Amino acid sequence: MHKNIGRLKEDEFVRALNGKKICDLPHNLQHMMKEIYGFFDPEEVVIAGLVDKFQKPDFFIEYKGDRKYISLKSGRATTVGEEDLKKFVLYLREKGLSIHSQATILLNHFSDGTMDGSGKERIDYVKFKAMISDRIKELNEELNCNKDFVIDFVVRHVFIGTVEGNQPADYICFGDVNYCVVCSKEQVIKHLHRRDWKFMDNPHIGPLQFKAHARYVGKEIRYEYKRWKTDIWWANLGPDMQYIAERYDG
Repeated sequence: MHKNIGRLKEDEFVRALNGKKICDLPHNLQHMMKEIYGFFDPEEVVIAGLVDKFQKPDFFIEYKGDRKYISLKSGRATTVGEEDLKKFVLYLREKGLSIHSQATILLNHFSDGTMDGSGKERIDYVKFKAMISDRIKELNEELNCNKDFVIDFVVRHVFIGTVEGNQPADYICFGDVNYCVVCSKEQVIKHLHRRDWKFMDNPHIGPLQFKAHARYVGKEIRYEYKRWKTDIWWANLGPDMQYIAERYDG
C-alpha cells in the first residue's frame, strides 16, 4: 500500500510536540519554538495537531493560546503548489501578462509546437526549451520586472494557497523532527525584496519555477488531466531557507 511520506513526517512533528513541556522537547524542536515565539516558559505545555490535507498548512502548534500554522516541506526540488494550467494562465493574464508571454507558457508547457497539447510529437523538454530559449528569456524578464508581483506570487503559493477562504500558513518549515529550519512570511518577503533570480533560465517568478506536471514524452498518455496541471516548485528551498533564517528577523 502506498504511504504518504509527507503526511507521516507531519504526524511525527505532531506526536513529538503535542502535550509535551517545552523543556522536554528535543533541542531541535526547542529551537523551532524559540524561532517562532521568541522567549518562552520551558514548563509550558505545547499543543499541536494536523490540519486538513486540503489546507495550505500541514499542522499547527499552540503556545499559551497563540496558534501558528506551519507548512512542512522536505526534499531537493520541492513542490510548493499545483494549479490547473488554465487557471494559472488566467491568473497571470489578470495580473497584466502579455498575450505573447501567455502563448510562451502554453508552448513550453506542452512542448509539441501547440498551445493545447494537440501536436503529434511531444519533444523532450530540454530540447524544446532550447528551441524557444529567446521566448523564455523574454517571458522571464516580463514575469520578474515587477517586485510587488513577484512577492504576491510567492506568498500566494508558499503561504496562502490558491483556494480562496482556506487557512493560510504563518511559517514554512523545511526538514524533519531531527533537524529543521523555519521561516516566517515576513522573513521570506524581506528576502524577496533584496534578491533577484536572473541566473535562472527555466520559466520562473522569483525563486519559484513552474513546469508541466506530466508531459508523457515518448510514452502513452495515461491520465490526460495531468497534462493540464502546472507544478510550482522552489528548487533550492532548503539552502535558501537556511540563508533566510540566518539573515532576516521575522
